[in-house]
Amino acid sequence: MLKKAIFYIPILLMGLSGFCQNDINNYKYVIVPKTFDFLKSEDQFQLNSLSKFMFEKYGFVALFDDEPLPDDLIKNGCLALNADVIKDSGMFKTKLFIELKNCRKQLVFQSQTGDSDHKKSEVAYKMAIREAFESFDTLNYTYKPASSERMTVEKPKEVKSLPSSSVELATPANQVTSDDEAIQILYAKSIGNGYQLMDSNSEIVYTLIFSGKEDLYIVKGKDATVYKVDGKWVIAETVDDVLHVTTLNITFQ
Repeated sequence: MLKKAIFYIPILLMGLSGFCQNDINNYKYVIVPKTFDFLKSEDQFQLNSLSKFMFEKYGFVALFDDEPLPDDLIKNGCLALNADVIKDSGMFKTKLFIELKNCRKQLVFQSQTGDSDHKKSEVAYKMAIREAFESFDTLNYTYKPASSERMTVEKPKEVKSLPSSSVELATPANQVTSDDEAIQILYAKSIGNGYQLMDSNSEIVYTLIFSGKEDLYIVKGKDATVYKVDGKWVIAETVDDVLHVTTLNITFQ
């Protein structure tokens, strides 16, 4: 029985590795924080810089969380994975592992735990991170868009200003027209970490979660982001692997 168990374990691990690889290849970017929770200062011991370097070594486009975002990532925040290095409990060893979560805060990948018993913290942390990154050796990561041949971007509709006499109205008919289409006014209510966008009947249409970047929000429960471009708010939403970018008319209360 023991021999059979030993035989099945590598097969199981290979299956799990394949599942992660197929999923992780759909992400183009990795966002690396400038400070990890277990450290006392920004990029202490250069661990954040080391992590960014290691992601780039394995083929990711790695960005610090305070860097300007590329245009395609602004339009679709779900192209990025958010990285974190977690310190595991250990009395005599330094233990670290890496987590990658998507825009919905779902865990996409978790590395093996790297450890070191070196007495100097800086050396121990770096040794542990490098060992944790060895999990990426078998991923063979290569960015592959979900369906790039079907990816299209719609030009945002131009929003025309409402006459001053109608701005005060808050009825279902209170809409802005553009290109012979009606654009509903949404009212933004602050919820601490973002906004709720509600229609004129106080029904919640979207819940926006602040991304950490100015004028960029993740839409809760959807593969979508809301951001500001040329002074206008737009929503970029992926539906059936097709990216739609549409203007929003938001009134902040």
